[in-house]
Amino acid sequence: MNKLKWVAAAIMVVLLLVMNIVIFDKQESAAVEAPRVKTGLSLQKDFIKKHETTGVAQSKNTFEIYENASLGSIKEVMVSKGDTVTSGQTLITYENAEIEKELRDLKRDKEAADVRSSHYSGQIDEWKSELSDFDEEKDSKDAKVLLQEKLAEAELQNDLAENESSVLSDEISDLEKQLDDLSVKSPADGIVSELNGVGDDESLLTIVGQGNFELLSNIDQKMASLVKTGDTVQIGEKLLKGTVQTVLPADQNNFKLTVLVEDEASWVEGQTAQIIVTEKLAEKATSVPKQAILKDDGKTYVLTIVKNKLYKYAVSTGLEQKGNVQITKGLKKGQVIVLDPSPVFVSGQPVLKK
Repeated sequence: MNKLKWVAAAIMVVLLLVMNIVIFDKQESAAVEAPRVKTGLSLQKDFIKKHETTGVAQSKNTFEIYENASLGSIKEVMVSKGDTVTSGQTLITYENAEIEKELRDLKRDKEAADVRSSHYSGQIDEWKSELSDFDEEKDSKDAKVLLQEKLAEAELQNDLAENESSVLSDEISDLEKQLDDLSVKSPADGIVSELNGVGDDESLLTIVGQGNFELLSNIDQKMASLVKTGDTVQIGEKLLKGTVQTVLPADQNNFKLTVLVEDEASWVEGQTAQIIVTEKLAEKATSVPKQAILKDDGKTYVLTIVKNKLYKYAVSTGLEQKGNVQITKGLKKGQVIVLDPSPVFVSGQPVLKK
């Protein structure tokens, strides 16, 4: 009798050991297959730099508008001599063949992504229909599993295609905004007093405005490249607004900047004030923390998570500022990204968020 008790006890011990080993193996397998990763979101951020120069106030109400080759070639002059214009009214539009070509390419890529999304959307409907008609008694279980796998793959590919289309839509919107910005606007209310031909050394047009004072300053070539007629700048520490009227060469290395003072504060001839120019390194740019960037085989990636699986997105990076990196291509705002990614991670690998 005692012998039977010892045998039963030994069997229970063995069973407990086997169960613990199985559970431990499953936990280890799950840890390997689905590691926990720290995540964040891609955000929209302005990358800027401020430049300052001292301006001297003087009374002035005449504005000379010059051709700006950096914007491209002039498409149309929108006003005629004698026209009355208002502040912010478009005077000249430019065209840029490079931006227009890139825009056409992006639209073609988006159309291809939309076609793929439509294809996989159709497959999703097809597999769902077959599963709804599945006869548990007549049809084999293996057939049902196969249908479920096809449905899951179609849903994944549809998500990826939709995501690519969304990223391309954002890039298309940015380029269309750039095209919209290829224009020169009136710095103030006034009348077009002179209108000259394109390509002449003199100004394209002259506006006699109603401004009170302007600030004059000598600036270097670097700062001159950052502003154009119609740009808004900051004046002094009180955050007053000014509008750039002209940026003209003064000598070989310097330029003369004139800024119309927009506020109604009292100014006197000869008064000085700081003109602050904000350099837009990248406006409303998609950005990620530096620790989300992964370098692998000479290429740059970020890891995103779609349906609890990792996917490598090849990206193009730009500026780096205060721990953030600009993503110029391959990612959109609001995507889930993996922070401190490991180079051993592979696309399609299951993961869990911390």
